[in-house]
Amino acid sequence: MELAPLALRLAQSRRVVLVDWLGFGTSDRPDAAYGPTLYEEQLDLMRAAVLQPGETSVDVVALSLPAQYVVVAAADHPERFGRIVLISPTGFGRFKGSAGPTPARLYRVLRVTGIGRLVFAVLARRRVIRWFLGQIFADPGQMPPEYASYCWRTCQQPGAFRAPLAFVAGMLNDSRAEGAYQRLANPTLLVFGDHPHFTDPAASEALVAANQHLRRVTIEHAGDLPQLEQPDETAAVVEAFLRAD
Repeated sequence: MELAPLALRLAQSRRVVLVDWLGFGTSDRPDAAYGPTLYEEQLDLMRAAVLQPGETSVDVVALSLPAQYVVVAAADHPERFGRIVLISPTGFGRFKGSAGPTPARLYRVLRVTGIGRLVFAVLARRRVIRWFLGQIFADPGQMPPEYASYCWRTCQQPGAFRAPLAFVAGMLNDSRAEGAYQRLANPTLLVFGDHPHFTDPAASEALVAANQHLRRVTIEHAGDLPQLEQPDETAAVVEAFLRAD
């Protein structure tokens, strides 16, 4: 839902495969070990599955948290990827993952005590969802009317609490991401809105300055979902970057 408008725009000139990550969107919600290892394995399976005969790499557009899994995979295996676009990426600055035991302990507490289910039930209320979404748009009036309903529906699926609780506990962050940004050898574009809430564009400046393969662009009058709030401008920036030699 979040990337569908951009995917449709890109599909006018290239083959596009759009996915929901396990535990989110329209995907299944199994009782799995949600974390970087699981999602990086999924990323590699998806990458390999979409390759056409004669292809060895894919371009990737990732939004927010999954940007961490993409940069870690691309830093270790640059030959598997082409050009990379990361919209509102995390994994550095204020949104840097921790390698310590705290996230795992917090996740166990949330699951074992039942507190997590209660927290999720509160967060999954329509009113709370609308309030949260209002924080990630520079202008809440630009929020697609069907988006809040979609977010609420995904929270009603069996097992919907599992992956979000892992996220709240910090289990989904990859502590290797910041170092991976520094090692990236693939042409990579970091896209930020000028009114970010859940990403840290200022912290990306040092990464871009230290790595010639990184570029950064800011979409004006947009929050953390510029592809929804300023779809035409964001699509134009992404298309131009993916077409570049």
